[in-house]
Amino acid sequence: MSEYRIMSEYSYHRTVKMSADKCFLKISSKVKEIGFVLLSYVDMQEIMKKNFSDEFHPYYILEVCKPAAAREMIGMNEEYGLFLPCKIVITERNGATELMLARVSRQSGDYLSADPGVARKYEDELTGMLEEI
Repeated sequence: MSEYRIMSEYSYHRTVKMSADKCFLKISSKVKEIGFVLLSYVDMQEIMKKNFSDEFHPYYILEVCKPAAAREMIGMNEEYGLFLPCKIVITERNGATELMLARVSRQSGDYLSADPGVARKYEDELTGMLEEI
């Protein structure tokens, strides 16, 4: 499996040579190291199995927040709350694990006509952390 990274206007993608379960554990720990809080997560594989009795590939949706970032962004514009918390997706299919992050800076900039630099500095912390996985 070759590793790749994509940084589009709206999302960040990276494949890694590690299982989704191991990535979930690593990311859960690393977000704390950079001042973020793991607010919640959804284990889609477990939900699909429980509700549909089918096999589903590992798929996690994590919601993370950095309190200082939320305070700064919402302080600038209450509508920033529409883009928080940040979402990280971990999915494993066909022997490849992909990490994805929604790029709030672009989305909020388009919607709020706000300076995307504020959101980007926190987004960059998350992408930097994902680069270390």
